[in-house]
Amino acid sequence: MSIRSKIIAATPMITIIIYLLLGFCANAWHPGWVVFLAIPLVPMLLGKKTIVAVYPTICVIAYLVMGLVWNLWHPGWIIFLTIPVIEIFFGGSRKKCIVITKE
Repeated sequence: MSIRSKIIAATPMITIIIYLLLGFCANAWHPGWVVFLAIPLVPMLLGKKTIVAVYPTICVIAYLVMGLVWNLWHPGWIIFLTIPVIEIFFGGSRKKCIVITKE
């Protein structure tokens, strides 16, 4: 098992530890949950997986920025309605594709 695979496998546990440390030590429970975004981002950044979930990840980040910075939680959720539309138009070609990765 390569070091990249080990880092990717450990990412959920690492994010839980960071979240708990932020919560207990700094009482930052609410903004601390943002560390869980590292779980889908780490495999993409390390190049282990093809970047399939880029658009949904961008939507989540945009929603969080709109809510946390400008307090636009209510109109911001409409961004999530665009995910199935994008998948219908641009996601059909990868549904029948089998990806084999060499470790």
